[in-house]
Amino acid sequence: MADTGLITLSYIIGFFIIALASRQIGHWFALFKLPLITGFLFVGIVAGPYVLNILTVNAVNQLRFIDELSLAYIAFAAGSELVVRQIRSRFKTIRYVTIGLVLSNLCVSSLAFFFISGAIPFIREMPSLHRAAVSLLVGAIMVARSPSSAIAVVNELRAKGPFTKTALGVTVIMDVVVIILFSISASITGALLTEAGFDSRFILVLFVGLALTVAAGYPLAYLLRFVLSRHCSRGSKTILIMAAGFGVFVLSGLFRQITQEYLSHRIHLEPLLICMLAGFLAANYSPYRTELIKVLHDIGPFVYIAFFTLTGASLRLDVLTQCWGIALALFGVRLLAVFIGSFSGSLFAGEPMKESKIAWMCYITQAGVALGLAKQVSNQFPGWGDIFATIIIAVVVLNQIVGPPFFKWALHLVKEARSRVETQVSGDIRDAIIFGLEGESLALARLLQSNNWEVKIATNQVQYAKTAAVTSDIEIHSIPDLSFNTLNRLGIGQADSIVAMLSDEENYKICEQVYKNFGCRNFIVRLNQHAYLKRFHELGALVVEPRTAIVNLLDQFVRSPSAAALLLGLEKGREVFEFELRNEELQGIAIRDLHLPLDLHIISIRRSGQLIVSVGFTRLQLGDWLTVVGSRKSIELMMLQFVENREQALVNMVGSATATSFASRNLDKEVEAIVHDGNAEKMARFDRLIDESTVLDLPSSTTYDLFFDQAAHALSASLDVLKEDILQLLIKREEQSSTAFRPDLAIPHIVINGENRFHLLLARCKEGIYYSELAPKVKAVFLLAGTSDQRDFHLYILASIAEVAQQPYFQERWLKAHDETALRNIVRTRKTATFYNL
Repeated sequence: MADTGLITLSYIIGFFIIALASRQIGHWFALFKLPLITGFLFVGIVAGPYVLNILTVNAVNQLRFIDELSLAYIAFAAGSELVVRQIRSRFKTIRYVTIGLVLSNLCVSSLAFFFISGAIPFIREMPSLHRAAVSLLVGAIMVARSPSSAIAVVNELRAKGPFTKTALGVTVIMDVVVIILFSISASITGALLTEAGFDSRFILVLFVGLALTVAAGYPLAYLLRFVLSRHCSRGSKTILIMAAGFGVFVLSGLFRQITQEYLSHRIHLEPLLICMLAGFLAANYSPYRTELIKVLHDIGPFVYIAFFTLTGASLRLDVLTQCWGIALALFGVRLLAVFIGSFSGSLFAGEPMKESKIAWMCYITQAGVALGLAKQVSNQFPGWGDIFATIIIAVVVLNQIVGPPFFKWALHLVKEARSRVETQVSGDIRDAIIFGLEGESLALARLLQSNNWEVKIATNQVQYAKTAAVTSDIEIHSIPDLSFNTLNRLGIGQADSIVAMLSDEENYKICEQVYKNFGCRNFIVRLNQHAYLKRFHELGALVVEPRTAIVNLLDQFVRSPSAAALLLGLEKGREVFEFELRNEELQGIAIRDLHLPLDLHIISIRRSGQLIVSVGFTRLQLGDWLTVVGSRKSIELMMLQFVENREQALVNMVGSATATSFASRNLDKEVEAIVHDGNAEKMARFDRLIDESTVLDLPSSTTYDLFFDQAAHALSASLDVLKEDILQLLIKREEQSSTAFRPDLAIPHIVINGENRFHLLLARCKEGIYYSELAPKVKAVFLLAGTSDQRDFHLYILASIAEVAQQPYFQERWLKAHDETALRNIVRTRKTATFYNL
């Protein structure tokens, strides 16, 4: 027993050394535009029994536990990648294309393999029924796709649009479907190979096995959730999750033996399906999706190196030399099946003919799941399983090489690819273009120049530009317009960074031109009105409005004098910056679990008006304002991760919430005056409005359109307006721009016909109203409806409500209010101090 343990340990140590070499060689393959897995497989083949025999047949068998660990990881990853809310908008097309691909791959590939299996050693000697069973497994595995490869292509090309979203949705769903399909196919194949037949007992056993498999996924999901929620290192969580996955494989094997012994019929629990379901549930129905993805992301490279290297070592080269033609034929048949399935599915979904013809190019690539299923067959069906796996692995490698280039081609054909322009950088010199000539732009230009940047300032103020150019040490260009030709002559295509400091409309024109025609590594825009925020984010711009957090700085100065030089900008190379967390994937993540640059520190967080001194276990929430200190480079990296947004102050919030018909050039100044307005008459009228307001306390979660329907019904009698008219106005306003201004707050508002009418509806939904991905659980809604002659009062109410919502613990108080009176009182208690005096 001790000798066996020492032999196994020697195999593990030897394999570890080979895996280190595999990692390095895999990256060499990547330099030649070949997939990493090709390099890993190559190393495994060379080290395996058929070349150098460093990994002997016995060693490969002893290391089978690595396969099971890897398969558990692959299943967890496949389940976690399927996020339901991300595919909802394209679900019709995704559904039809998925059905088409599953049916065509399963039928065409199975039939093709059955007819050509006569040329495969060992398999050709099987009876026809057994060959049909093996063919069914081939058809199931050919359904698999590669989400990781598809995501990598989309990120590389910055692709965005309905075609891209459909391709990603189908790819992710297919990896979930293939595991379910494989589980059923493997059970049927096992029955056919043992001559069990399709009697009622077999169908019952198959059903019981699938039901128990699904049931087992739920406790595993709870176990994952428990592990992810612990305050421990990510390494510890990784070990526990991988151990849980391995345990599923061990327990499923024991369950098969026990049922065989006591029930005389083996009930098969599919461990891949159990792990996949657990990953799906943990990602979609727990607050720890991001933590799960980070754990899987951290361990992924090591798992793939070990799995693919061991897979290469287990390849039967003697079989491959005889069956390479079979693999090539199966590769061609799969391409045909993919074309048939994607084309028919797209047509049924009503997609354009042009896109339907090229949709097949998105679904060629295969990788981890397909290889994992092939290894599962090899383990489950000894004798012919390794021959089967060898052929499938050869097909997967061909698909992995051919698939990504075709996917890129398709994205370019539908014009959804936005490749970045590769700039020519000489030495350490980088280029920046700043649009707008003012004190801030000149100061920024000089600061960039001091850090070895070449800077241009572009302005449409021609006369001012001529005067400034004479006295300034900055290169200043006057531009007649913002057309493509003008921007091209300015050299915008070669810029590393672009800063737009003009009006929002002008900034958006520049951003749109850059996004469509040039590409830029870094586009920064200074936002003036919140209404443009979503539009800029859709084009990938970084939205900022530099502002000093005076209270936070002074607080830190008092409590930590040693940090004063950093916080007040007195130390060279260090800067202080404040920005808002808008990346929903970081919701609930502890600061200690963030991948921050080593020289960057989060020193404080402002949440709902409360200042929080951050520690490692402080968990982030959407809407947090973070004050950070570090080098400029580190701050830029952090802003990219946090999807920084600087426009959430009260005045701009009210301005963006104002109906278009009420807007004016001086709206900001009007709102600022209203915020400071202590008019007793208006305050009394505000209190009366609260007393007469309609209150809805929604018992369960809903969507904004269903909520609007309820609100319209409730307001119809109070306003003496038809419900349908109110509903139409609400939907029209929401389509202009979302009225959810925070993840927890929405202020929809409409202008109705008539005179001297104004009404307020308060709504609370503890489970949350889904407005958008940025605001999936709005819990407080203030709905305003009034006539156009009530403009001033409309603005006053908006300012008052916005100010109330900025109070500390507003959300907690709102959720804990026990009745309608308590809800009204929360709104009635407008602060005496203004937002500006916080």
